Amino acid sequence: MLDGSLTTFAFGPFRLFAAERRLEKDGKPVRLGSRALDLLIVLVECAGEVVSNRHILERVWRGVTVDESSLRFHVKNLRRALADNLRDAPYITNVSGRGYCFAARVERLDREGRPGSNAASFAAAPNLPIRGRTIVGRTPNIELLSRELSRGRLVTIAGPGGIGKTTLAIATAEALRPSFGNAVFFVDLAPVENATLVLSAVVSVLGIVQRADEPMAAIVEFLRDRRLLIVLDNCEQVIEAVAELADRIVRDTVGSHLLVTSRETLRIQGERVHRLMPLECPPVKDGMSAEEVMSYAAVQLFVDRTAAGFSGFSLDDLQAPVAAEICRRLDGIPLAIELAAARVEFFGLSGLARGLNDMFSLLTQGRRLALPRHQTLRATLDWSYHLLSPTEQAVLQGIAIFRTTFTLEAALAIVSRSMTAAGNAVDAMANLVAKSMLTANSMDGIVQYRLLEATRIYASEKLAAGGDKPETARRHADHHLKLIETAPGDWESDAGKAWLRLHGGRIDDVRAALDWCFSNAGDLSIGLRLIIASARLWFQLSLTLECRDRIEAALRFVLGRPELDAAMEMRLQTALGYALWYSASEADRLERAFRRALALADEVGDVPVHLQALWGLWASRRARGQYREALELAEKYVALARESGDEAARLLGGRILGLTHHHLGNQQTARDLSEHVLRVGRRIGNASNSEFQVSHEITAATMLTRILWLQGFPDQATAMLQEAITAAEQSDHWYSMYYVLCFAGCPLSLWLGDLAQTQHYLDRTVNRAAADRWRRCWAFILRLRQSGERGALIASSLEPRVDLNTAQEIAALASAATIPMPQPDDDGGDALWSLPEVLRVNAEVLLWQGGLNAAATAEAKLLRSLDLAQAQSTLAWELRTATSLARLWHRNGRIAQARDLLVATCDRFSEGFDTADVAGARQLIAEWS
Repeated sequence: MLDGSLTTFAFGPFRLFAAERRLEKDGKPVRLGSRALDLLIVLVECAGEVVSNRHILERVWRGVTVDESSLRFHVKNLRRALADNLRDAPYITNVSGRGYCFAARVERLDREGRPGSNAASFAAAPNLPIRGRTIVGRTPNIELLSRELSRGRLVTIAGPGGIGKTTLAIATAEALRPSFGNAVFFVDLAPVENATLVLSAVVSVLGIVQRADEPMAAIVEFLRDRRLLIVLDNCEQVIEAVAELADRIVRDTVGSHLLVTSRETLRIQGERVHRLMPLECPPVKDGMSAEEVMSYAAVQLFVDRTAAGFSGFSLDDLQAPVAAEICRRLDGIPLAIELAAARVEFFGLSGLARGLNDMFSLLTQGRRLALPRHQTLRATLDWSYHLLSPTEQAVLQGIAIFRTTFTLEAALAIVSRSMTAAGNAVDAMANLVAKSMLTANSMDGIVQYRLLEATRIYASEKLAAGGDKPETARRHADHHLKLIETAPGDWESDAGKAWLRLHGGRIDDVRAALDWCFSNAGDLSIGLRLIIASARLWFQLSLTLECRDRIEAALRFVLGRPELDAAMEMRLQTALGYALWYSASEADRLERAFRRALALADEVGDVPVHLQALWGLWASRRARGQYREALELAEKYVALARESGDEAARLLGGRILGLTHHHLGNQQTARDLSEHVLRVGRRIGNASNSEFQVSHEITAATMLTRILWLQGFPDQATAMLQEAITAAEQSDHWYSMYYVLCFAGCPLSLWLGDLAQTQHYLDRTVNRAAADRWRRCWAFILRLRQSGERGALIASSLEPRVDLNTAQEIAALASAATIPMPQPDDDGGDALWSLPEVLRVNAEVLLWQGGLNAAATAEAKLLRSLDLAQAQSTLAWELRTATSLARLWHRNGRIAQARDLLVATCDRFSEGFDTADVAGARQLIAEWS
């Protein structure tokens, strides 16, 4: 049951006594059920606003779970009781996809049911404007403002133009009218540009017979003992005069309350400031439905206003992302959203979204009777801009070069040319915040500033028109170059994470700076340094493909130009090589980039880049599955790293050497190297001679996961995988998690027979850089594993062959109409780590196909697999082969020999007894005993 309010509500012939839970019509009781009465109270309390279905259900059916059909049933009954025919001025309207609205005018009465006697003492009648439209998304603001006006007598609603200050003030005053005995007065100061006329406007609204010589004294004397609320609207252009008046009223009267709207606060004693923020917009998120985006106030307003002017409009799931994008581009500013909604019928949603690139031309069709400065977006901004001082205008133009948030230090680097100018710029920045032209928020104790998109575009036009844009763009690009060049070297350190939190979002500014640098008017030298310095930031932010394309474009642009010296090209080719590697581009392009970088490093004498180029060439051999050649390059890398004395380079050498030995089947050597890397990596962090590598801890733990399982330690492998996942989570870098799950998580879960866990890892695996061959490959194998005996056998044949050079081809099989059974082939290439399993599955395929000498040929393959597994100390492969061989022997009557082989193999396991392979072998032993 709802809590009863002491307020009595009047609408039409009805009186609703909320405290007594009673409804009367023309003085006679109206019979209503308890739920219907609760529903009526909720809707009437929020009259004029859309109340969501969820909010109604939570209020009316508190603690009870019901569906929306119950709500519709009670709404129908309530309409019947109110004789609401839904045609002529309905009481309750249904707003599709959002909820319900009590549309009739509601008056709050005092406890005796009277509007109050305070109004009778005024010469002029209260003049609060009637709201013509429902207010969207501002109920919390109204409640907060009502509380603020009960605690103090002066509240200023401050915010940029078009954010809805006047609408909110009227709605709040309307809600408070009963508590002021209907004595609520509205003074519109928008037409008043002469400060001397402010007092005249107030006197006129209140109906005071003033003394011409002392209007201020006349107002104060008139208000001295009266209780009332005055709304002073649109005060920014006469802010000084309004501040003086408000100060006198608050000091010299006892019951007068003031609600002020302005783009700038009054800054006087006793003022409470309510900063009105934009309506909440949906986040950038794939696949949001219409229901999801409609839970955000900005989209609610957009849909409401569009439907009002475009009969039959409703938002579906296909249109939802476009509507969300429009609201985000407009920063949730109500005026801009309403102007955009008015153009939907002409442009359509998609056309409107595209047209927002020229929003000032597009958003021109405001309400005919609105203030001139609210009829177009440009007019609104013109009004604010012309109220700024010349210094404030200059600073606003300068900071318009930023595409995202920025610090005060960044702003000063752009707009100030001397210490004197810097002081002026700081004052101007503070004034822009005070005048709602600039927003300020704190992050990690550092204030971040941001221009709303419409303001930024407007100020950018002013900057271009004034001729200062080229120099401003140069300073902007140079500032971001210095910012990135001085960033911490280790993203996973505390300093690195703090830098990313503060500056990672500035990638849009880096984009803009690079675009300018490589334009005809740009500075090529800054652009080349910036693209090289920022490459690791692009990688960290999962923008590898874009980084690759920008580097390639830069190389095409400058090759053959004198600006490109050998050292510069060397760094570009190195960065390109890493981008090609992480975007899974062709191995030939990868090798060309690193070979060119290696040649230039030798020419320049740059040992660190020489090492990076060697790594790239090793990576290209690995991508082709040529592990013997990769081993030679890894050994060259290790030798050069030792000579250089660079500990980080030596550690990376251990990483690539260990990985190569793992693929060549030298598991103990690979384990020793990986354990050393893990120990040292934990001690020194992610310091590396390359800024593009996944951390040592993550790669070493990933490698050890694979090796430990192969050596017969599945429990330790599982624990090591969890360490790798935890480290990847802490790195907050998509590729690190992708690396762990694709190279260890999915394989291990498949080896353990935990297919549900494999699916879980696939669900967490997202590749933001390129076509996702790895995820598609593992998903295909998982599907085969779950598709019966034949599919499981095909999966077993493909699984040990999954590698960098085969994943794409295997993934492509998923789209084939039929998947043929692979033919036995003992050639595992250089990836000898899985050759025992390749031989075992070949034998199983032969036995499945049958035929002459199938059993003898299969036995020979199994014996060879067993010998190789024992030579490599891969107990996991050995158990699988022993199980297959024991089954074959058992079918041929060699029961004791089969049992003894399994017992001898199983007895060497010290853990993992509940894993699929060990448990299956032990079950066979029990059956054959």
